[in-house]
Amino acid sequence: MGTRKRYDGVLIRGLPSFRIINPFVMRKRNESAIYFSQTLEVESTREFLKGRNRSRGPEERISLFHVLLAAAVRTISLRPQLNRFVSGQRIYQRNRLQISFIVKKDLGDDGPETNAKISFSPFDTLEDVRRRVNRDVTEARDWEGNISDHEVDFFAKMPRFIVNGVVKIFRFLDYFGIAPKGMIEIDPLYTSLYVANLGSVGLDAAYHHLYEWGNASVFMVIGRMHRALVLDDKGKPVTRLVIRIKYTMDDRISEGVYAAKALQLFKSFVQNPELLEEAPDLDERILGELALLPMEREEYEPAARGRR
Repeated sequence: MGTRKRYDGVLIRGLPSFRIINPFVMRKRNESAIYFSQTLEVESTREFLKGRNRSRGPEERISLFHVLLAAAVRTISLRPQLNRFVSGQRIYQRNRLQISFIVKKDLGDDGPETNAKISFSPFDTLEDVRRRVNRDVTEARDWEGNISDHEVDFFAKMPRFIVNGVVKIFRFLDYFGIAPKGMIEIDPLYTSLYVANLGSVGLDAAYHHLYEWGNASVFMVIGRMHRALVLDDKGKPVTRLVIRIKYTMDDRISEGVYAAKALQLFKSFVQNPELLEEAPDLDERILGELALLPMEREEYEPAARGRR
């Protein structure tokens, strides 16, 4: 029983033996977690945003959050091993590039929350990311709720033994790669990257746990923007506007050195957001390693325009 190809990924062949054995030795995500912390200088990024937003209306403004998400999309596109996951003690390459995050329906203390789970193209520019995010956030804030909200509400009303039974059955099917695609599609924890923006509520970054549910292999927590002492290019202490980001990653999907290099790439995109205004030049090797499914035509057109 089992499958080489799941709804959301393809089994990776030719891995080193220790990588194949790792999921049997480190059976769960949290015992396999590694942690990274990063401080990003965003003084020039903020000036970039001021310039780009000067002639834009409120609904079309680019935010720092858009830049961070666009940088994440670009980094995953160039470092495909970040888009892997472990399921059923096997390592898969995810066939979609998706990012999930929490959206508050209103900004009050008791305002209800929901999740946005957004699919991206590896060719997306900063403007493409802004458009996708704004559209999906608007839908997520709809008070009628999204499909994920309705599913959770439905099961929350069931007796405990039924909820436990459904969860056990789903875990069993997921282990063998045959979980219903409808459940995977709506679940925000089946994603390339989960982002928690604590800076939006004035908090600094904290390390997030990796859920044992779902197959998200990377969590990114964004802290508040503030001024801090950093070292300049000459090693002298200076005060700069910064944000701290903390990452939790499943160590089984790749090597620590690979992830560390990816974070340096991410940093360069955030601190030089003009690099995100053009679509990347991805060669066939990277596209093959990404193993992404073609997006729906309507979704792909903005990114396709960027390749011309």
